[in-house]
Amino acid sequence: MEYLLTGAEMAECDRRTSEVIGIPSLVLMERAALSVADGVEARLLHSGCRSDVLAFAGRGNNGADALAAGRILLERGFSVHFLRLPGNVSADSSFAVQEKILSNYGKKVEIFSAEKAGSAEKMPEAGMQAPSVLIDGLFGTGLSRNLEGDAALAVRYINDLRNRFGTYVVAVDIPSGISSDTGQVMGAAVRCDETRTFAFFKRGHWMYPGTVYAGRIHLAQIGITPLTRRPGMFTYREEGPALLLPARDPGGNKGTFGKVLVIAGRRNMCGAALLAAQACMVTGAGMVKLFTHDANREIVQQALPEAMLETWTEDDSPGELQEKLESCLRWADAAAAGPAMGTDESAKILLRALLACAAGPAEEEPCAAREESRVKTEASPAARFLPRGLVLDADALRILAGSPELRGMLAARRPDLPCVLTPHLAEFAALAQTTVRDCADNRAAVVQEQADLLRCVIACKDARTLVVRPCPSPGDQFLYLNTSGNSGMASAGSGDVLTGMTAAVLAQGGSDGFDAACAAVHLHGLAGDRARERHGEQGMTARDLIEALREHAFWKS
Repeated sequence: MEYLLTGAEMAECDRRTSEVIGIPSLVLMERAALSVADGVEARLLHSGCRSDVLAFAGRGNNGADALAAGRILLERGFSVHFLRLPGNVSADSSFAVQEKILSNYGKKVEIFSAEKAGSAEKMPEAGMQAPSVLIDGLFGTGLSRNLEGDAALAVRYINDLRNRFGTYVVAVDIPSGISSDTGQVMGAAVRCDETRTFAFFKRGHWMYPGTVYAGRIHLAQIGITPLTRRPGMFTYREEGPALLLPARDPGGNKGTFGKVLVIAGRRNMCGAALLAAQACMVTGAGMVKLFTHDANREIVQQALPEAMLETWTEDDSPGELQEKLESCLRWADAAAAGPAMGTDESAKILLRALLACAAGPAEEEPCAAREESRVKTEASPAARFLPRGLVLDADALRILAGSPELRGMLAARRPDLPCVLTPHLAEFAALAQTTVRDCADNRAAVVQEQADLLRCVIACKDARTLVVRPCPSPGDQFLYLNTSGNSGMASAGSGDVLTGMTAAVLAQGGSDGFDAACAAVHLHGLAGDRARERHGEQGMTARDLIEALREHAFWKS
C-alpha cells in the first residue's frame, strides 16, 4: 500500500517534522535538493553533457529547493544559471536564505521578465544556447489558484524550451501548475520529463492529466515524518491486491470457492454476458450460472460449457421472471447484473426483483414486530439471498439512474449485503444526475457523495479508476486510486471483465465490498499491462484480459 497525500496533508507532515520532531526545515530542504541534484547529474552524465543547467525558481519553498539543487550542482562542477519569478521576497524566508548563499558563491539569481519569455523563440537567431536540463521550482504542492501573468509566461517559456530545443525538465516535488489534490491543470502547467518528489506521493502525481505532466516520478525519503492519522487516499504496488484474495483451501470443492450468478445479455446480445462469466471463472469462482435471454442459449452452451444456464423470454410474465430469478439467487453466494442486460421492461422487472431480494426489514416497524420479522427472515429462504455480495454495472446502472424508486430500494437493502457499483464516468454522471465535466473536475467528492447516499462501494472507472466506500464520518474517508492498466483497456468488453472479476472475489469470501473492488480493479489493470506486452495497446481486446488473468503469476503463488 502506498499513501497518496493532498497538499494539506503534506504541509501537516512538514510542520510536524519541524515543530514536533525538531528537524529544521533547512535540513529537510538540503536533503530534498540533494535528491534533485542527484537526478539532474545522472541525466547530464547519461547525455554526456556537464553544463547548461537552468534552475528556475518561484519565491516560495519550492523555489528555494530549486536554488539549493542548482547550488549543489554548481559545487559538483556543472555550469548552472539561476532565474526566478519577479516580486518581493520576505527577508527571513527560506528562499532569501538560499539566495544569500548563492550570492556568497558569487552567483546572481536573475529576474524573469516578459521580454525573457519570448527569448526561447529568439535563441537560434541570437546564437543563444538552450539549457540541457531545467529544474522547475516555480510552484509546489501548496498552489491554490490558477496561474496567470508572469507565472503563466514562465510556464510557456519552460515548455517552449522543452518542445523546441529538447531541454530536459525536472520538477521539484510536482510540476508547476498541477493541482496536488486533483491532478488538474491550474490555468497552465509545466510539462516535465521527470519529477523528484519527497516522503510521499501526492494525489496529483497519479491522477490525470497530472501524471502525464509529471513524466517519470521518483520518490525520495528525506526524513519527513508521517501523519499521526491515516491519509485519505492510497494505491497499491503490484503485489498488494493479491494479498486481499482469499486463500484457496487445499481440501475445498467447487462449492467452497463461491457460486456466482451473472444476470446479463438481452436477446442476441450475449458477448458481454460471456465475458463477465468467463472472467468470473478465471478469477477463482467455483461455479458460475448465467441468467440470460433464451435466444443466447445455443451460443452460451457452445462458447462456455463450464457455465450453468438459466434463461428468460419476453413471454414470461413478471411473476415468472421473478420466480426464475429468485430460484437462481437462492443458489448463489454473489451476483453481478447489468452487462448488455438491456433497459427495457423485462430488464427493469429483473432489477426490481433483484433489489427486492436484497431488501432489509422496514425501519418503521415497532420493536416487537421488528424482532418477529427478524426471526421470520432468518428462517425464510429470502435470508439466503446473496450472503456475500452484489455487483451492478452497465445497463443496471442506467436503469437505476432513471428511477429514484430503485435507487431508494438499493440504499435500503440489508445492512449486511455488500454492493459494488462499477460505472464508467458517463454512467456515474447519469447516476449522480450531473455532468461528466463536473464529475471529472471533482471526482473524489462527487463519488463519495453517491457512495454515502446509496450505501455502496463505487468503482468509478476511468484512466485512473477511483474506488470509494461509504464513509461513516467525514474524517474516515479512505479512497483507492488505481495506478495499474493502460489505454489499450479502453475498448468494448473491458468493463464486463471487471464486473465478473469483482463478483468472483466477493463470492469467495474473506473480502468486504471495498477490498474486493480494490483487488479486482488493480488485478484487472495488471492483466491489461500483461496483455499490452503481448499484443500492444492498439491490438489488445477484452478477451486478452481474460487470457492474461489466467496466466498471471499472482494466481500461481
